[in-house]
Amino acid sequence: MATVNQISGGSFVDNEGNPLVNGYLQFQLNKDETVNTNTQVCSGKVIQIPLDSSGNVVTSPTYSLWPNDVLLAAGSFYFVSAYTASGQLVWGPNCQSVLSSPTPFSLSSWIPGKL
Repeated sequence: MATVNQISGGSFVDNEGNPLVNGYLQFQLNKDETVNTNTQVCSGKVIQIPLDSSGNVVTSPTYSLWPNDVLLAAGSFYFVSAYTASGQLVWGPNCQSVLSSPTPFSLSSWIPGKL
């Protein structure tokens, strides 16, 4: 049975290289999906995840997302944007994938727009 995967890391910065202190990420699935044959995952839901003082996903509480490689039909991704603490867009929206392995899944390995 497929499960959500915790996300971590990121080290998101602004255009001057400063960490996005207390900023946040917004994730939105590109299309409605199904997982485990009977669970619907809706694309209309925007998921907001806070960042810490280093621009990383906060560690408490933990945050998890459905990995794209367990969703049916194939080819899904998340539209992801990063914002400052005051709500200014500084990154994205980019098309990004979250995978089921490794656990937790580190956003630090992302290349913007690479699925």
